[in-house]
Amino acid sequence: MKIYGLTGNIGSGKSTVAQMLRECGAFTVDADEVAREIVRPGEPALEEIVTCFGREVLSADGTLDRGALAKIVFADEQGRRRLNDITHPRILERIKEKISARSSEQMVFVEASLIDRKSGGINDLIDGLVVVACPGELREQRVAARDGLSPEEIRRRMDSQVSEAEKASQADFLIKNSSDIENLRTQVHALFEVLCASES
Repeated sequence: MKIYGLTGNIGSGKSTVAQMLRECGAFTVDADEVAREIVRPGEPALEEIVTCFGREVLSADGTLDRGALAKIVFADEQGRRRLNDITHPRILERIKEKISARSSEQMVFVEASLIDRKSGGINDLIDGLVVVACPGELREQRVAARDGLSPEEIRRRMDSQVSEAEKASQADFLIKNSSDIENLRTQVHALFEVLCASES
């Protein structure tokens, strides 16, 4: 089995790429989905987050209010680091479990915003890195339309991530998402064919 990281900054279209890879028959693991799993009520991570940030990060039904938490951590570097210390080890362990459960797969793509070839974590799992790149202005437009965030909130989230140029420099495979959806699909299908050929 080969494990590939799939990353890109906010608004780059990496989730769209992941969906296209699934259409090709690939197995993908979404780190954001895993992150939601590990903070469900009853999970130790949720208890630690409440202890660290207070009960104001909980909704009335006891679930995590991700919007309230985001407002705190994206305005506070230290708070973001504390959150990462709570969640990242658990996310990594859950991803490993999901991959182990699909051991017969030829290849797996782990979709995650936070993959940095200079650090450990998910990077230690992967055999190659696919980066989805998109100009910053277009990413801002997409995030504003998708999430309804203010320009200031979008900027804080973009500034919290590794720069697009740095991510692109770490890529083994680069997908440019600055054109239309069919151009993106053509690139994704070509990449999948190349990776399948390398495994045969």
